[in-house]
Amino acid sequence: MFSLTSRLRFGIRYAIVPSRRNASDHSKNKLRGPLAQDVSYFRSVLARPGHSVLDGTATQDVKDEIDNRYNADWTKNYQGSSDLVLRPQSTSEVSSILKYCNENYIGITPQGGNTGLCGGATPISNEVILSMEYMNRIYKLDDYSGVLTCDAGCILQSLHDYAEEKGYLFPLDIGSKGTCQIGGNVSTNAGGHHFFRFGGLHGTVVGMEVVLADGRVLRMNVDVSDDDNNDDCTHRFQQSSASLRKDNTGYDLKQLFIGGEGTLGIVTKVAVACPALPTSKNVALLVCNSYSDVLQILKTSKEELGEILSAIELIDSNTMKFVQKYGSGIGDHLISELLSPEVEAADKQPLFILVESQGCDQESDSSKMDAFLTSLYESSTIENGFLAQDSKHIEEIWGIRESCNPSVARAGYVHKFDVSIGIEAYMEVAEEVSDALENANLSDLTVCVWGHVADGNAHINIVSGQCDKDAVREETIENIVYSSVMKRKGSISAEHGIGQSKRKYMSQIKDGAVLELMSQMKNLFDPHFIMNPGKYLP
Repeated sequence: MFSLTSRLRFGIRYAIVPSRRNASDHSKNKLRGPLAQDVSYFRSVLARPGHSVLDGTATQDVKDEIDNRYNADWTKNYQGSSDLVLRPQSTSEVSSILKYCNENYIGITPQGGNTGLCGGATPISNEVILSMEYMNRIYKLDDYSGVLTCDAGCILQSLHDYAEEKGYLFPLDIGSKGTCQIGGNVSTNAGGHHFFRFGGLHGTVVGMEVVLADGRVLRMNVDVSDDDNNDDCTHRFQQSSASLRKDNTGYDLKQLFIGGEGTLGIVTKVAVACPALPTSKNVALLVCNSYSDVLQILKTSKEELGEILSAIELIDSNTMKFVQKYGSGIGDHLISELLSPEVEAADKQPLFILVESQGCDQESDSSKMDAFLTSLYESSTIENGFLAQDSKHIEEIWGIRESCNPSVARAGYVHKFDVSIGIEAYMEVAEEVSDALENANLSDLTVCVWGHVADGNAHINIVSGQCDKDAVREETIENIVYSSVMKRKGSISAEHGIGQSKRKYMSQIKDGAVLELMSQMKNLFDPHFIMNPGKYLP
């Protein structure tokens, strides 16, 4: 019988010691917050200052709006103290803002949909929050290359809808797509459900426009501009005249800004290669009794489904119980059967696997899925399962998966970890963490695991009944989780970024020569350290 605590206890070999060094310490000039004269300047360069400038020193209502919408992150774990939010509408406005802030040593915190989980978009002090929400224009989707070009402030769901209308599929799909913005996705190098099929943003982003700290604009393989009528182009670098699928002329600078979390520059436009919209889709939700069965599913899915395999997601039993209790209600009838009284009475800890295929031949693709499921059943690899019969059932199954994060958040205070592990050790880490927490007299915590098992990305969430943040407990939990991951040569950030929450560990997990080069790059692009201070680098 499979249990999260049934295997032998593993000792923690070492504890990671947080680094106390701050990236802003490298700056020779201390940053300051915005003053009244700075606000006046920003009002003079923004086209619609009444909408684009939120000054928290003006009225309490504006301050409350800033605190509630911009100073607090989604997890409520981080709270900024900014008094000023700027919402530019064009690249030239972003350029003017950054140039002024750079000359006056004013810190900038770029912000997209504010759905991050590491505090990367939350100000630490009284920085200016630069919200991209008003830069939300979709320019075009090329009918032949499939390249979609848009502003960084576009909501991910709107890009999905636009691409679908044109007969294409936007390759990035994550649970927060109704709120998150593509610029934030690019800046954190978001992975998502279909990373296994389409790869990451380092591959699908073919062009980008970025504004540097000194106001210069880099246009890298992007053939649109919201400033085309501006004759003064002396501040702009032009690397290519079209969004080409291939461009092998010089260093591929855009890669530095994918996952850079706004510390080197602010992404203002992106061009993303989109595949053709699939005409067939099959989704199954399967039940296993052991992780060895999950590994067999992974192997068999590649053999039986081949090129149409698009996603494999894992949900553990603890997470599924929270979805049942705190979820939105979608898929409740399925969950009731998966967590039947018989399963509870037998004290089983099943694992649930979502398998999706996408293709262009419904009959052939359905036949492949049927053969795949038959093979698993006949080999006793799965104990139970559901195959979606229509689009409504597909939405229900995916709804269960996307309910994991909000459901666990409603269960109590959550210590969130986004790690990358060798696939064979995916659940081994969770078991070791559970045992180590018990040994540390933290048995009141519940370990939940879900994520993109096909690429080794595990979302380990540790739920506490205590609502208040406890710094001592948090440090103990972090050391346990990260030590377990690191001794297996894993990564403490798979797709959620570094932000505030993980930067203190960077000097422990990165080679010294690598960190030195990263610091040199930061000095080159942002010598005054105004860009997202206190994030990313140790």
